[in-house]
Amino acid sequence: MDGNAPQTPLTRLLSLNTDIQEMRSRLMRLPAGAPAIAELQEGIDRCRRASLASCWLSRGHAIDDDDGDDWDDWGD
Repeated sequence: MDGNAPQTPLTRLLSLNTDIQEMRSRLMRLPAGAPAIAELQEGIDRCRRASLASCWLSRGHAIDDDDGDDWDDWGD
């Protein structure tokens, strides 16, 4: 995939999910105590954080100017 082309949030999330699944699959095939375990776990954690950040940043909710207007009604 071209690194200069912008990705939609859904495409980015699906790509990260695929990366996570591939790393988990490799992790499960490693023998206990293999030196690559820590690297794969870090890669999985990094992709999960990127996935959460992509999801959060893509929400696109705008804050309306009148969102705080209901605070005056609490004293009634």
